[in-house]
Amino acid sequence: MRGMLGASQTELVAVCDLMAEKAIETAKRWNVPRVYQDVRQMLEEVDPQVVYVIMGPQFVFEPTSYVLQKGKHVFIEKPPGVNLQQIKVLAHLAKQNRCLTMVGFQRRFVPAMTALKARVEARGPIHSVLVANLKSSRDLSRPTSAGVLDMFTSDGMHSVDSLRWLGGGEIERISSSVRTLYAPGPVANAVMAQVEFSSGVVGQLHYSVVTGGGPLTEGATAPGIFRTEIHGQNISAYVDAERQSWIVSDSGEPEVFESRSFGQSMGNQPEHWLGFWNETRHFIDCVKEGRQPSSSFEDAVKSVELIQRIYETAEKSK
Repeated sequence: MRGMLGASQTELVAVCDLMAEKAIETAKRWNVPRVYQDVRQMLEEVDPQVVYVIMGPQFVFEPTSYVLQKGKHVFIEKPPGVNLQQIKVLAHLAKQNRCLTMVGFQRRFVPAMTALKARVEARGPIHSVLVANLKSSRDLSRPTSAGVLDMFTSDGMHSVDSLRWLGGGEIERISSSVRTLYAPGPVANAVMAQVEFSSGVVGQLHYSVVTGGGPLTEGATAPGIFRTEIHGQNISAYVDAERQSWIVSDSGEPEVFESRSFGQSMGNQPEHWLGFWNETRHFIDCVKEGRQPSSSFEDAVKSVELIQRIYETAEKSK
């Protein structure tokens, strides 16, 4: 929300929520002039250029498809629906109605990530990457996120999308392992995969909710570890947006950074060093310039497809 307010030539014109009290509270907090409980009425009376549809994956399809058919540009959070078919339909509607769209994969916009990735690429192309999303869980019997999606598809989607983004090409080969550890039933809680891209990059993925979460620094917002490695020609970067990042080249000493320092030019809140601010600015800039955001609905289809292929590959290898 702060990212929208901070963008030039941008105005929040209405808030819509089925819960009137929640809509009124949000409107007061951000000084939004109009409040609605019906998205159809809102679009008819306000006619916004852009609509943010922020809700759980089980609810997002219907309002988003309606907004797209009205020709509005749309931002949604991940997961972008409850199955692959839904995001494919949304991508089709966006293309059919010439809408700009974005799924909130904010890890692509973490300032430490983009800065150190650029330094690696200055030496030449990336040749290998690793994305690790590691957490611990007190309730190992919980099979889904909010009773709708499995944890890897819901929570782990950020790591899959980050791997795809860093890989920078189409997927050519996959090997994977999907396991259920320390819990009864088909609860996938430990996933590892190796993905080869047409770009020549080899990527490794490790997602687990049965590992040590790791300590957080002061002001951190999320439990667990989300760590990325980016390797190029005699240079490697290691990024953890909640802690420290570092880069080392040739046989030199590593340069160590407080990851939040990369976002200080924008502000000193988690939204700045975790990528949310840059994510929002990217979407708004794309709307102003008439270009498709990097994590459009069409692009998000590929991340959802990769999750599905990781599951299928692991099943075939049994």
